[in-house]
Amino acid sequence: MPYRAYVTVSRVKEKEMEHKRPVIASVSSGKGGVGKTFVTVNIGAYLAHRGKKVLIVDCDLGLANIDVMIGVKPSLTLKEAIFEDKIIDDIAIHTRHGFDFVPASSGAIEMAQLMYEDIEKIKEGLTRLAQHYDTIILDTGAGISESVLQFNLFANKNIILLNRELTSLTDAYATIKVIYQAFGRNSFNIIVNSTKNEEEAKRIFNHIDSICKRFLGFPLQYLGHIVYDDVVPRSIMKRETLLTHQDQSTPAINCASIAENIVSWQ
Repeated sequence: MPYRAYVTVSRVKEKEMEHKRPVIASVSSGKGGVGKTFVTVNIGAYLAHRGKKVLIVDCDLGLANIDVMIGVKPSLTLKEAIFEDKIIDDIAIHTRHGFDFVPASSGAIEMAQLMYEDIEKIKEGLTRLAQHYDTIILDTGAGISESVLQFNLFANKNIILLNRELTSLTDAYATIKVIYQAFGRNSFNIIVNSTKNEEEAKRIFNHIDSICKRFLGFPLQYLGHIVYDDVVPRSIMKRETLLTHQDQSTPAINCASIAENIVSWQ
């Protein structure tokens, strides 16, 4: 094959691979208790409902709880991938909610103290799995630990979750600032959770957006909001997603809207 033809074919293949690359979205907040796991699970369920192949990874390595929220009892977790050389392919399980799930462990001190090499091992396993999915969602832990930073770097889309609390806003900004300073990332997608209405959500977004523009020099992207409703804690208690529990509720419609925005990334 002539050199020019070879180069052309190679570039076409590169373009095809680039096109097929899945969305890998990290979900972080800085502050704990703002609803990362709830949002991750429900967005994943709606994406799966749209026909997307979805993998959710519990990246809160020492305090994992997605398994509890969706009502599964995994026999293998990321702990076994790190310390017993199990492959992540064998750890991933299919759930009744339509998405696949890689569980982590809870209360394991060794998982809370992973070395950089251990996190790299997880990322390598996820890279192998990526070809099988349209979307991979990484539910990271609270704070800005090494694992949180590394999973945000691994992602090609960074989602930051916050709510109406002032501490949530300040911690979300701190998370954005650290990721920007560490890796040069300057594109962040904001979800405002547990808000009264869209007007309040936009006001909260505009506040953190103006702070980032002023002190970091770049704007944020508004991905959506989720209005608080009693249907949310009820669905969690029943270990159901909003899609199966009450799909016509306002929070369910909000989650569906966010999922549609994520579909547009592909």
